[in-house]
Formats: sequence, C-alpha cells, structure tokens
Amino acid sequence: MYQHIIRHKINPEQPYLPQHYGVIEQFVTVEGRKRRFLLYIPDGVRESCAGVLVLGGNGRTVDDLLRESGWCALADARPDREKFIVVFLEPEDGVWHIDEPYGKTDGDAAYVNEVYLAAGQRYLCCIHESKFYLAGCREGGVVAQMAAMSNPAVYAGLSSVGSSAVAPQYMADAAQDYCTQMNGFIDENHRKNIRKGEVPLPTWIIDDPVVPTGTDAGTAAYWRTACGTEGAAREVRPGVREYIRTAEVPYAPNQEKEAFRVWTSSWDSASENDAKAMQEEIRQFLFSQRRWMSGPVGDLRVTKNPEHDLGMEYHYEKIDGWMREWYVYVPESVKQHPEIKVPLVLAMHGYTCSGEIYAGNSEWYKVAAQYGFIVVHPTALQGKVDMENKVIDPDFTPLPAWNIFAEDDRPDELHFFDTLLDRMIAEYPVDPSRVFATGHSWGSLMTHLLALARPERFAAVAPCSGVFFGGAEKRIMPLPCVKNRPDVKIPVWMFCGEEEPWLMEAQPTAQNATGYTISMWLKNNHMAAQIPANWNDCLPDTHDRWNEWEWQQNCIPMVRFTTVEYMPHATMTEMSYRIWEEFFCKFSRMDGDARYSPV
Repeated sequence: MYQHIIRHKINPEQPYLPQHYGVIEQFVTVEGRKRRFLLYIPDGVRESCAGVLVLGGNGRTVDDLLRESGWCALADARPDREKFIVVFLEPEDGVWHIDEPYGKTDGDAAYVNEVYLAAGQRYLCCIHESKFYLAGCREGGVVAQMAAMSNPAVYAGLSSVGSSAVAPQYMADAAQDYCTQMNGFIDENHRKNIRKGEVPLPTWIIDDPVVPTGTDAGTAAYWRTACGTEGAAREVRPGVREYIRTAEVPYAPNQEKEAFRVWTSSWDSASENDAKAMQEEIRQFLFSQRRWMSGPVGDLRVTKNPEHDLGMEYHYEKIDGWMREWYVYVPESVKQHPEIKVPLVLAMHGYTCSGEIYAGNSEWYKVAAQYGFIVVHPTALQGKVDMENKVIDPDFTPLPAWNIFAEDDRPDELHFFDTLLDRMIAEYPVDPSRVFATGHSWGSLMTHLLALARPERFAAVAPCSGVFFGGAEKRIMPLPCVKNRPDVKIPVWMFCGEEEPWLMEAQPTAQNATGYTISMWLKNNHMAAQIPANWNDCLPDTHDRWNEWEWQQNCIPMVRFTTVEYMPHATMTEMSYRIWEEFFCKFSRMDGDARYSPV
C-alpha cells in the first residue's frame, strides 16, 4: 500500500540524501494496545530536519490525512535543505477522547507522546530534537494541546485550528504537575521544581466558531501564562494578534524572549479540509522558533536561516571526490576592512546534525560579529557509527558523523580540513596564527583529532561535551596520524554537562574517560607532573552554573575542564562567548609555539 524506498549506498555526488524516503507505516504500544501512525519522508529531505505531528478531526485516519490534508505536498514543495518530515496520527476507532482526565496512561495524549518518542528514533530518519512541532485540527487539535500540556518541554511549537476546548480541569491538573521531562534529562526528584504550566511553548490558537471544539475555553490564556506574556496584543497581520514576553528570560543569552509568544485568531470555517488553506501560514509560524537543549526544559530561540537571515556564504563543492558542505560567516566589520587579518574559528556539529544546526545552536556568529572574526561551520558526511554507547546503535540509518576513526570507505577528514583551512587562508583575510577549533559531541571528537594530528595549525581548541566518550580513545589514539603527531603543545578547554552521565562523567577520576582525557592532554603538553594523584583532592572553582578545573604552565592555562549544572548533552550561546572571551582571544601561534596574552 505504501511506497518505502531505501538507498543502499551513499552516493558521493549526493552524499546528504537520506537512505529512507516515502511513506512508512509504524506502530506504538500504549498500555498494551497497538496504535499506528505514518511517517512521510520526502525524497531530498536532509537529516536533522523538522518534524510535524499532524492530528485531524474525528473520523480522519492517517490514510485520509496522507492523501488529502496537503501536508505532504507542503513538505515536498520546500527546497531540499528546508524539507521536513510529516508524522500522521489518528484517533482510536475514529474518535479522539477529548474528555479524558489528565495523566491517563492509556489515553490519547499518551499515544501522541509515544508517537513523539518513536518518531525520534534514528533507524529510519532523524528529526532533530529542537524541531518537533504539533499541528492539530478540530478534535485532533484538542488532543494535540492536551499532549503538549502533558509533555511541553519537547515541542518547539503548537498550532490548533478549531480546537480550543480543552477541559478546564485538565489544564489545571497539567499546570500544577511537576515537569520531569526536561528536554535532554529527567528530573524525577523535582530538583528544579518546574511545573508544566511554567514551561513556555509558542502557540497559535485559531478558533473556528462554527465547530463545537472551536470556542476558546482558556487555552490561549494557559499558553500566555506559560510563556510569560504581558500586556496587550499587537496585530501582526489582519486578524492575528500576538502576545510577546517583555520580561527577561531565564538563562539569557541562551534564550530569546521574542520566541516566547502566543498568537490568537478567529475565523469561520478555518478548520475545513484539515485547515488546508492555512497550512503554509501554520508551517511558517511553527518553524520560526526552535527549542535547543542546554537549560532546563530547553532554550527557545527565533529560527534564523544562515544565508537569508545571517548573511552566511553557503558552499557545496567537491573535495576528494565527495561533495562537501560548509557555511562561512564573515562579519560586516571584516568585509569593510579586508586588508586586516582576523582570527578564524572552525565550529563542528555533533552526530546526526549539520553546519546549519550548529550555527543556530552555538550562535558563534553573534560572537564573531561582536569581536570581528570569521566562523566556518562544515557539515559531516553520512556514515554508520559503532561504539560503546547506550544511545548510538549501529543499526541506525547512516547519519552525519565525522570520520574520526579514519575508516577506509569514507573520505579522509584530516585532508578535508587541511584543504578547507588552506582555502580559507588563501581566499579570506585570515590570520594563520589565530586559527581555532571547537565542536560539540561528535564534533568535539573531531576537535580532539585535529588538535592531536594537526596541533601546529591551531592556536587553541575547545571541545564541548568534549572528552573521549564511548571508548573513542581506543580507536583514535592508535591512529598513525596521532601516534606520529608533532610534539607541539596546544591549549585545550573541555566542557561537559552534568546531566549527561550516560555518555561522560562530570567528575574526573583516574578510572573514567574524563580523567583519562584530561591526563592525556596534560601529558601531551608536557605537564604530566600535574596529573592529580587523587582526583578527590582536586576541587573545582565554582560560580553560577560553572564548575571549573584549570592546569597552568608558566602561568598559562594550558588545560581546562568545565562542567555545567543542569545541562544535558548540549552546547549554548553563553559557552561560545566564554570560549572566545576567556580563552581563544588570548592565544596565537608564533614560530610554532602557543603564545598567551592575558589582556
């Protein structure tokens, strides 16, 4: 019935195409009952794309929505780098139970959240965790709101058309319940004491007064409270009122108050034909914000297109027989004075992601604009990953991952970066003595490899979520390019979130990978004598969310390690600023040596 196509071999001419595309029927089990949903993966979509969970009204099956709702055509019509995956859901026996009580473990809200979890698996495709959205119509919109109220921290946007009649008791119970799913970590002991009614979610409530579920019963007020909006609305387009938060947001600058918004509208017959006439406007609203991991319940920010909004240069060119992708950000201040050589920062994304993802997540462009340097965000090619890790399965579909283990059937990553750096220095006003590397997760491993194999090319490096995890050191350290590395010292600042013990330990010991990685860099920088004999006696300096260790050589901070409280496996804007202001800007490489200027 459904067309599901699998590409069995990655094509060097089109290496970013997904391995799976078409329509895929899937099932979840909710308290012993099997319920289905459909994935629509457009041909040409990029991994780590957006995903929209679509719920129609009573009687609308996933087959109806697939054929008639218009969401597939909308996904197909976008350019390849903007295509998205559609997830269709359906009511059991044709009827959504909009009167179910809050917390019903076998109810429709539970079904929606089980589908969210299933759609986040990476065996067939990869929807990025920052780009999950809910779109519901009529009774399906009521259930979409109920599901969002029960699990608000995982979605970046919600729209409901003709479906505002969530029961007041349901809203009251949801608002007072503790939020344990904190977007990247679980808070079962309520350490943060965040209630679900306090978790912001950008929402567009479109009433349709001609249907029974379309009269606003307080859902707009619920989401306005959650987003902390105050004051009168402004009309952003005819018939659309917008409520924006004016107070400062927690964990600034990692969040933007402009993303804490609620829209309200009221149009007769808006929900007809699955709200098909409004879908493009709904898509634009939903995709205009993302929920990035880093702070508790995630960080909401306005989505910015690297090229159109930030003025980045996009490159898609062949290197070593493979098409490769990278973004270059050159601040206006640098463009106006091309005769002045400026620093360069290479910033590498993590497993499954892309240069576009990391540009938005890390916001290195903001730091570069303020301090006047160039940033490059390359994208890794797809590949399988097999390592000692609970959340990475070798059966996952091939996803973007740097070839850090130098596998023969994939391009030589070091040669790619050599080529990229040579081109940047030749074609842009780059100061070769002030080239830096940073990256998150798999990008942190790529950063380690560059620092180990090419230390003479970098003045300093900063791996984020950034120690050898999953046994990576067993495969990287024996590589010839590492074993035969030049004896060149290089400053290293590593970061780790305290909420990622499943991958790396925040507390270094002689037995874990965190202690091993720190010790390795101390040895490589001729500082082996400073390796702690007892890590329990090596206490960090603590301020705000940061716990920090530092080892100096001749008053120069050559090795640093920082953990961040209540941070999952993530990076954040504040980290990018700290890396530049406290570390990168102080180093250069002159005559082969790392030079330090504390001012």
